[in-house]
Parts: sequence; structure tokens; C-alpha cells
Amino acid sequence: MSSPALKEKVVSISDLPGFDGSISLQKLNRQHRRITEADDYQILWLESGVKNIEIDFEELESLPCSIIFLHPGKEVNLRFDCLQPKGWILRFSYDYFKQQYLDGFHIQHADIYFSSGEIPRIVLSPKIGDRINSLAEMIAEVMQSNIPNKELAASSLLKTLLVYCDSKCNLRVTPGSNNHYMTIVSRFKHLVSQNLETFHQVSDYAQLMHLSPKYLNNVVKEVMGVTAKYVISEQLLMRSCRDLKFSNLSIKEISIQLGFSEPEHFSNFFKKNMGFSPLAYRQK
Repeated sequence: MSSPALKEKVVSISDLPGFDGSISLQKLNRQHRRITEADDYQILWLESGVKNIEIDFEELESLPCSIIFLHPGKEVNLRFDCLQPKGWILRFSYDYFKQQYLDGFHIQHADIYFSSGEIPRIVLSPKIGDRINSLAEMIAEVMQSNIPNKELAASSLLKTLLVYCDSKCNLRVTPGSNNHYMTIVSRFKHLVSQNLETFHQVSDYAQLMHLSPKYLNNVVKEVMGVTAKYVISEQLLMRSCRDLKFSNLSIKEISIQLGFSEPEHFSNFFKKNMGFSPLAYRQK
């Protein structure tokens, strides 16, 4: 017997119940066929019932008991193989993630790997998966309640959830990396995020950090496996894709906002890296 036809629904995570600007959580269901979010990070906890996943038009193998980390601007399409899939969608801001005091956790470096072209994913054992599911249910219950200090309670539960994930975390610092290098890369990424509309060159950020461009590039490459220029370009592409998909700005306005001197320069940059024009991407 075939499953009943369901109308595709585009879900903005900011509409989820309980969202107050820091964290929100909702159970996965078959209406979540297409998920978009422009400004915040997402964690997808996929317990079962998801046949395959498409992230920005690239298919990713679906594995049971898996957690997928997604940075802002990603478009996710899910295909289900049952009527009642099991899982959760968690949304949180970058600042919220950085405030969770994850020193010593492998997972604290997830934001670094977002710019290396990888989609960070953790696959958990069924036993750990059951604990994650219980914690997710508790977080959802707390966030939808009126209890005092519910944000503090949710934060504590989220950190416990991340502790369980961390032992199975597949985000590993490369052998030659060290804490000093990780600090440099984290600061570099923060500066890129804050100054992207003004600075597009590695030398600009090296000057802000009082480092030579060569040293900065070597550190980034040691930690992430990509060049510092790649990180800048990746951030520009991410912002470009987000604005093209989620804003009403014209292509000319987007190019000016991102610091390109001419719209043609923006179009050439986008086409060189994406393989098609900004207009073609917007119309996809």
C-alpha cells in the first residue's frame, strides 16, 4: 500500500515553537521535506526513517543514529522511507554555541570544519542514540515550559548531549595542529565573518592579526587542509548563496553589500566558483 501524498513544506527554523533567539528544538516529521535557514546553525539528529539527504543539491548517505552539523544558508531536502521518521531538528546561534564552554571537546572545532568543504557528521551507537533522544525530549519540554531559568536548564541539557556526542566525534584536529594554531584559525575565521564586506585578501587579515600572510596561510592549511584564501572565498560564496536565496536584494545590491567594486566582478567570482551565474542560482 503506497504512502499518502504529502504536500512539500518549506520550514524556516525560526518558526519552530520555543525559539527565543538562542535555541529551538522540534521533532522531525514527514512535513520536514525541505528545511532552510538563513542565519543560524542547525543540528539534525536522524534516528531512523530517513531514506536519503540532499544538502545544497549534493546527496549525502543517510545512516541511522547520525547527527549532522549544518552552517547557515544550507538547504536540506529529506526523503523518508516510513510514515513516522524519528529524529530532531535543533537550531542555535553561533554566539550560543561559542558560549557553551566546550574547552577540551573535539566538537568545539566544528565551526572550523564548516569552511573546509566538509559536512561534519557523527554516527552513534543505538545505546548512545537512545540517550541523545531522551535528552532531546527533555530539552524540548524545558524550552516549551514556563519554568524559571529554563534557558539555563536547556543549556545544561544541551551540554550533556554534546558530551555524549563528543566521544564519537569525527572532527579530529590534524596531527601537526596544536592549540595555538587552532586559536589562530578561530580568530581568523571570526575576523573574516566580521569584515567580509570590507576585506577579501589574506594580507588584510594577516595585518589585523599582526602575522605575515605566509605564516597565516601555513597555519590555516595545517589545521584545515585548505588555504586562507579558500576560507575567505568560501565565506563569500556562503553569504552570496544566502542572500540570493533568502533576500529580495538585487544582484547589484548583493555585490555592493559584499564589497565588490563592480557587479560584473561579483558575477565572475560566483560563476568561477559555482559553475553558473548568480541569476541561474537564484532561479534554481
